[in-house]
Amino acid sequence: MASKKERKEARKKSKAAVKRRKAEEKALLKAQTKAERRAEKKAAFSESWRELGEVLGGYDFGVVALVVILSLFGVAMVFSAGYYETINFSEPDPLYYLRRQLFFVATGLVLMFVFANINYRIYKYTYVIAALVSLALLVVVMFLGTSVNQAQRWIDLGFIRITPSEFSKVLMIMFTSGFLASKPRGVKTIGGLGIIVLVMGLHLWLIFAQPNLSTAIVIAAIMIAIMLVAGLNIFFMIVPVIGAIGLYFYIITSKTPLHWYKRIESFTNPFADRQGDGYQVTQGLIALGNGGIKGLGFGRSVSKNLYLPEPQNDFILAIIGEELGYIGFLVLMILYIILLFRLFMIALKARDRLGLFLATGVAAMLGLQVIINVAVVTASMPATGITLPFISYGGTSVWAFMIAMGIALNVSKRTNAMERYMRRRKDEEAAAGFEGSEAAV
Repeated sequence: MASKKERKEARKKSKAAVKRRKAEEKALLKAQTKAERRAEKKAAFSESWRELGEVLGGYDFGVVALVVILSLFGVAMVFSAGYYETINFSEPDPLYYLRRQLFFVATGLVLMFVFANINYRIYKYTYVIAALVSLALLVVVMFLGTSVNQAQRWIDLGFIRITPSEFSKVLMIMFTSGFLASKPRGVKTIGGLGIIVLVMGLHLWLIFAQPNLSTAIVIAAIMIAIMLVAGLNIFFMIVPVIGAIGLYFYIITSKTPLHWYKRIESFTNPFADRQGDGYQVTQGLIALGNGGIKGLGFGRSVSKNLYLPEPQNDFILAIIGEELGYIGFLVLMILYIILLFRLFMIALKARDRLGLFLATGVAAMLGLQVIINVAVVTASMPATGITLPFISYGGTSVWAFMIAMGIALNVSKRTNAMERYMRRRKDEEAAAGFEGSEAAV
């Protein structure tokens, strides 16, 4: 028989066990309640986001918001980067770049919503026209283009200069997507591949002649990305890779063309000729170094004061790093990553192959251009003229990206419309089933 002391210990242990069990139950209930509240908040947020998208016409509101944020940030940075130059005009005009970039963004947003309301299925039937228009524009540049800094890439319309190769990026998204959507086995047959390679080759030849290596690389990479999604055998990638390696060795051994050779030479050691071909790259690196973690403050860049050439254009990222520091640079990259994620989600949810190809092409265009611009400014690849999407000064680049975003928005709009239709059908069937069960009772 248990002693009084043992019974007391047993009661104590029993009370402790009950107390521990109650604490565990309380903690579990608290965790479940917290999880339920989190799920409710997430569902409410998703529903609010979806309703806001429907108010805006069913577009992906995330893409719209990010494009507007990036574009307005670009306006502010173009104003800051180009300010010193504008006050030193023969007729000083401090608001010159601000007015023009605002005009480009405003008209670009109009273009974005115009293309967001054009049924993307039309590109399945107009891809030939897209290719012909693109080639025609590039031929016009070859014969009637305006030369600046030994490059002939622009068509001067008097009030503005346009860069047709920027539009070629979007037109090649339309062509490649439309061609592969209308011919599903296009990347698996010699004939289909031959047509795409022919169109790609003509574009590369015409753009190389300008010369504009970076744009040629982006166009080729966009078309290859779409073909890979369409089922291109990875084995075929060996050919362009070998071709690129061969071209590189040809340039560095023959020094032809001299323009590209100098770019590669200055890339390997930009500070070796920091007053010559490596000047812009070294000044960009100095600007990034000046910014440090927090930056010098908006409008306080030193490098834009006649040190870094054309700071509002391709090297605007250096001014962003100098004025807003590593933190500003990081926030900008995060915004780009989120936008890329939204575009990939549009591609994955697309209703058909055409929508998948178009959204993939737009995502590739954005991602490649950001990567190349960052790599150039940080001296991670040879210097080449390519804009930072939505940020760099220039109407053609802004318009091209706005059109591309409009195409992606139309894909998302059609997908969301189908989702709303299926959800409505499901609700109607559920309501009909409930009424039927009530009648049976």
